[in-house]
Amino acid sequence: MTLKPEDNVDSGPAGDAGAETTPASGATFQFTSFKEFLQFVAYVGDDVQMEFAEPVLDAAGAALVQKGVHMRATLQKSLQQFFDRGNLNENILIADTATLHNALRDRVCRTLLRCLEPGRFHVAQALADASQINIRGMLASVVGRRDILPVVLKLDKSEDPILPHLGEVALVAAGLAEQYCKHAGSGTLTREIVRNAMIGGLLHDIALADDDDFLLNDIEKISESAHAGRSAALTRQLVPDLPAEVTDIIEHHHRTSAPYEPETDSQLSAQAIAGEALALAEYIFVQLRSQYKKDEKMNSAELLFYDLGRAFGQGRFHPQFKKIAARLWEKLFATLHYGYEIGVVENRCPKKPSAIAYPTPRCTQIMCHRHVTACEHYDSQFPLEVLQATRFPGRPGVMIDPGKYGKCRLAAALPKGINEKLTADAWLRQNQQAASGEPGA
Repeated sequence: MTLKPEDNVDSGPAGDAGAETTPASGATFQFTSFKEFLQFVAYVGDDVQMEFAEPVLDAAGAALVQKGVHMRATLQKSLQQFFDRGNLNENILIADTATLHNALRDRVCRTLLRCLEPGRFHVAQALADASQINIRGMLASVVGRRDILPVVLKLDKSEDPILPHLGEVALVAAGLAEQYCKHAGSGTLTREIVRNAMIGGLLHDIALADDDDFLLNDIEKISESAHAGRSAALTRQLVPDLPAEVTDIIEHHHRTSAPYEPETDSQLSAQAIAGEALALAEYIFVQLRSQYKKDEKMNSAELLFYDLGRAFGQGRFHPQFKKIAARLWEKLFATLHYGYEIGVVENRCPKKPSAIAYPTPRCTQIMCHRHVTACEHYDSQFPLEVLQATRFPGRPGVMIDPGKYGKCRLAAALPKGINEKLTADAWLRQNQQAASGEPGA
């Protein structure tokens, strides 16, 4: 299954009407093979009414089924018999009625919302529960757009494994954007910002559709696969009327730099919120899927928040999002803050990102990854020896090559362990007091 711009016509024209969530007048689903038509019938299911938009003809041009007739099992059997005898014109048009359109939207949303199924930890659950906008409902509205439904519908019909990933990133990006707007304030732009983050998440990896190695290319070969730029270009072709700010955040959804000071109290511009939320959402899932070590004392949720903490400490994401994580996942805050403290120490490296704390997650030493022997913190005594290529903790796609690495004296500043007594409320109060200059800060 390959997505092509010319395929994005099933639900009618885009243009200014592309954002509409009801079918365009006269819109149809067009089939040129009977086999393809039967696959669509099976996908839709027996409980959804389908209406023929034009007569179905035999090979000689005589009408077998009249326009406006509804599909049913006996009719399908009759058409199958004509097809088996080679006496069926396989050009079939099904009307894109409101009933069918909504049923297809709901069917796709079941796949996109798989991350919200009970019985598993997922960051999307807390964000959806805390949402005042109702990001679940917003996702359904976005999926129902005339210019977006054909794109995700094709992925769902082919059971492309990337679709649940697109759904989870869309929800988390939207949820993070909403929480930022709620706590940092951005006025009436909130819903627009959240929607842009959601659409960006829904299409951010679209170039990896039909890619058997999509996880490898999305985690370890981020640069080599160049999928972020390709996804932005494909989005511009598939959904040409999306605003440029959406395709721009798709193009830059993998964060490789560390543009922030961990303790800064600055605010993002309204234009930057959606992009920051999408980059963080994608980082979360890259981390979840790159947790190769399964023998650690931390579970998946703890490892995720430990890695997130290091990313915040390194200045990779805006500090406001650390506060959001602290509010939503109180029980995991101590782990988040432990990782954060390690990341802050790594961020003090004059040649960052050369300082790498190890061993994960209970870091007691720091290696100099770039061999900066002239650095004041470099310690050549008792170097660390790496015997085989090792995955770079917290930085998917980067490897530590075999060899000897000098240690860094910044290790003396590493935290001694997780402070289980530290709570998000206490930490937030400390930050507020420090910002206001109150006593006890």
